[in-house]
Amino acid sequence: MKPEDLEYFSKFLKEFQAETDRGAALVGAALLDEQLLELLKSHLLKKKQSKELLEGGTAPLGTFSARIKASYCLGLITDLEHKELQLIRKVRNEFAHHVHGLSFVDDAITALCNNFYDRMPDAKEKGIPRDARARYIDSVIFTSLALWYRPQHAEKYKAEQREWSY
Repeated sequence: MKPEDLEYFSKFLKEFQAETDRGAALVGAALLDEQLLELLKSHLLKKKQSKELLEGGTAPLGTFSARIKASYCLGLITDLEHKELQLIRKVRNEFAHHVHGLSFVDDAITALCNNFYDRMPDAKEKGIPRDARARYIDSVIFTSLALWYRPQHAEKYKAEQREWSY
């Protein structure tokens, strides 16, 4: 990572890991939502209509869910990233739609988090706790890192205006 990106991400991680369960669920998803926005912006034509698709209260691609689906259907994210992002979105929604009392130890949240890709399969033998919150945080971190420079890489596949012959 570039030094300035590493500094930004380090500050984010420090705050992210110190959040409450609700805060972690919301902040982690917000980071990834913003990354998908930047990824889609990098791929679409630089037109007013692209901005209208992506931003604003009635934007068709203005939600985390729509951005995940569009990024996947455009080939901008992998199958694994798609799966992880959908799970992160579902966890975020659980926390966002419960007024209080929800945590990563709740059965519904734990069940969702148990579906994340296990990046530390030998953690139990090494005495490293792998509860639902840790799995969620791992997924946010690894997915975010995978997407960090994706907009720059996607530039070479950018949509382009064409004249179509009939």
